[in-house]
Amino acid sequence: MSNISDLLFEKKESQKVFLKASEIAEKLKIPVYLVGGSVRDLLMGKTDYKDIDLMVEKNSAEFSNELAKALNIKTVIAFEKFHTYKIPYKDIEIEVAAARKETYSPESRKPNQVILASVKDDLSRRDFTVNAIAVSLMKNNLGEIFDPLNGIADLDKRILITPKDPDTTFSDDPLRMLRAIRFATTLGFTIDNKIKGSIKKQSDRIKIISYERITAEIIKILS
Repeated sequence: MSNISDLLFEKKESQKVFLKASEIAEKLKIPVYLVGGSVRDLLMGKTDYKDIDLMVEKNSAEFSNELAKALNIKTVIAFEKFHTYKIPYKDIEIEVAAARKETYSPESRKPNQVILASVKDDLSRRDFTVNAIAVSLMKNNLGEIFDPLNGIADLDKRILITPKDPDTTFSDDPLRMLRAIRFATTLGFTIDNKIKGSIKKQSDRIKIISYERITAEIIKILS
């Protein structure tokens, strides 16, 4: 499967967002991709995803403001340090972020440095290869899949593998260890043995995660 343009418009709530994003990308000459869990869900035949994560090259602020205007949304919630913007759209949650690389300090799971980067670099920083698949929303290749880390192959095998060494992945953001357990229990994925070993090794890192975030992740597992 190299193109999923037909799947993009199966969910009524997201149709308008994708079309407007495509129009704005052409107008501003800013490439835009659908990324994250919604791509994974679409490839699994699920259309009940509750949010849309858009990745753009470089100017995420301008793109976000234009998209909000096109959707008649007056407020854009800015996280400028992270080049990330949330659009409180009534039908589905929207987040727009620039393609980036990140560095972390040992004391926090929040990045201490964010550097604009390529689409491939951005996908490489994500938690698992099954969540590191991008779909073009540009008019000239709408629906075309960009899968440099072979996430679709891992999705077909229902296996969780990290794009980078799992020790690095989980040390950077230990919440990803809980996400591995969630995906295994709720989506039926197998956790790669290397990841299991890394989770045991990095278990003390859970201490830097807030109680609220841990509770939220547990609720997702149980729901």
